[in-house]
Amino acid sequence: MKSGSTSIDVAIHSSLSEAQADWQQPKDAPGNIPYQSFDWLTAWTETLGKTHDENLVIAIGRIEGEPVVLLPFGLRKTTGVKTLSFLGSEFGNQNTGCWDPSFYADATSEQVMSLLIETAKQSGADLVSLQNVPEAWLGRRHPLLLETSTSSPSPIFTRNLMTDFDTLFKDTHSKSARKNLLRKQRHLQSSEGYRVVKAHTEEDIARGFAAFLEQRSLRASAAGIPNAFSEPAAQDFLSRLLGLPNVNTGDNTPVMDLWFLEAEGAIRATYLCLEHSETIYAYGNSVAHDEMLPNSPGLVLIKEIIDYACAAPELNILDLGLGEERYKTAWAEPLPLKDSMLAITLTGKARMQFDFARTRAKSAIRNSEVFWPLVRRLRKWKAGLGKSASSSD
Repeated sequence: MKSGSTSIDVAIHSSLSEAQADWQQPKDAPGNIPYQSFDWLTAWTETLGKTHDENLVIAIGRIEGEPVVLLPFGLRKTTGVKTLSFLGSEFGNQNTGCWDPSFYADATSEQVMSLLIETAKQSGADLVSLQNVPEAWLGRRHPLLLETSTSSPSPIFTRNLMTDFDTLFKDTHSKSARKNLLRKQRHLQSSEGYRVVKAHTEEDIARGFAAFLEQRSLRASAAGIPNAFSEPAAQDFLSRLLGLPNVNTGDNTPVMDLWFLEAEGAIRATYLCLEHSETIYAYGNSVAHDEMLPNSPGLVLIKEIIDYACAAPELNILDLGLGEERYKTAWAEPLPLKDSMLAITLTGKARMQFDFARTRAKSAIRNSEVFWPLVRRLRKWKAGLGKSASSSD
């Protein structure tokens, strides 16, 4: 019934609630990611989504009446071009769609093209933009990678976990690197009140979240980099995912965990994580740039989180998220992401060519050993100018 040779029927829903019954997001099923779960996108549409002028387009693909794939899209009109793209993609690290495992294994390019074209026609889109799709996923080339696919600016970093953390630590870090990190951890552990916490109480979650926001803000200001969580809507989004009660009246089940490292009465580092479908996703982090920074509390915290994940029988994969950082390359391997576009109209084709050129330029800069360090230095220089101007006012 779910054969790759069978035609696929497409239905479009304009709200999440209309599609909820068909949402292919059981937490224990393979082939789903938290960034496109019903809970995640509900939080997004009720917070950040309200700041975007877009229509929800939830595409359900069915074979013989049974849902086999769900693609959560938003339709935006920019400079006269209506573009379908993954809903909330700016705040998710990758996009895969939600698939029935047996259909995913056999889905053909013809079925995927039929699904995308029919979705675009029903929604009136000029262009379909599929960004940050894993090149290889669940044992095959991802079926949403079209012939037009090009490399995304950054990969994600993943690895299979081992049940024994010490073996993993030795396999991923040199003897000197292990010795150095353990020395720093001992210094932190000697501090009064040292603890590493996966927050469970409302008080710990609220304290950790406040530290996360403050540390991210200070770091962004000092480095001259954008702070994705500076706006109230973004903070409301995270607060809802963390299950903090000030978001809604009534109970709110957390979707996301907050970890933190505390020493000498202050939170020195934080990490937002999700445990979903045998994977622990490290979503976002922060670190205090204070007198304890030389002991690398952020590195110690992620080490302790990975140690926990190795011991957890329900977790088999580590996902450190989007973007290359030194600590990520130490623990995990890059998984390339791809961007694909499908033009439906001539207007869409013109926009596709422009967007492809822009993506290629961003990728070239991001992966350049010359230009990317220069960009980072310019950002820091600009941030310094801003501080000088503020102090002279």
